[in-house]
Amino acid sequence: MPQGHMMAMTETGGALLPLLFDVHTHHPEKTAHEAEHAFVAAGFSVESNEEVMKYARSHPCFFSLGLGPQEIQRADKYPDVEAGIAAAEKQVEMAAADSALRKRFVAIGEVGLDKHWGKTEEERERQFVAFEKMIALAGKLDRPLVIHSRDAEKECIRQLLAAGAKKVIMHCFGGKLEEAKLCADAGWLISIPPQPNSERKKIIKALDITSLVVESDAPYIGKKSGDALEAARMIARYKEMEVKKVLEMTGENARKFFSVHKLE
Repeated sequence: MPQGHMMAMTETGGALLPLLFDVHTHHPEKTAHEAEHAFVAAGFSVESNEEVMKYARSHPCFFSLGLGPQEIQRADKYPDVEAGIAAAEKQVEMAAADSALRKRFVAIGEVGLDKHWGKTEEERERQFVAFEKMIALAGKLDRPLVIHSRDAEKECIRQLLAAGAKKVIMHCFGGKLEEAKLCADAGWLISIPPQPNSERKKIIKALDITSLVVESDAPYIGKKSGDALEAARMIARYKEMEVKKVLEMTGENARKFFSVHKLE
């Protein structure tokens, strides 16, 4: 292959994409169809949990199941908050017990708190109750947690530390550098989406690469799972590293975190 063509492949991701581990994408039938890289398809509602479990039965992927704060706060959709939480808990326990799924079921999440969408005291109380129960369920089943913490980073960190959570990914982390350092000091991972901003730049530059992973959060930030490659490029730029090295190291971070090596 001519050298110029090989360089073009590398620049466009053709040679790099198989090294990628996208720790957080949604709706995999649309965003990760025929993906050649590793990814975690994330549930955030009873419906999306069913969706990712169905997908994982017939496609090579890992998945997580959760009940996001932006979901459980909705009294119109979950009029009985306890019943809504129980439905998600049942899905989690079923996946953990299913011989065809349990090795692909790698985490509980996304779960957490969201003060951007949760405006009222009632909405935030619903979020808190669900988060508390999902943290306890993760402990019971020995599964890592994937955290949604929009405008509620301090509260999420406080609740996780109080619960003694050990394995945590702060998904699409939007907090301050000081909060990111608290997470890294606790041994948690900060997940970087393909969305640059000044605080994210500070976080990437300040934290060791061993505290970072990449995600697409497709289709809400990236359009497809492979767009997590742009997050790796951003890390490489700010840390003055080769993109390939970033992909290798963040991929290893993800594999260690989820305790996976290859799909079976």
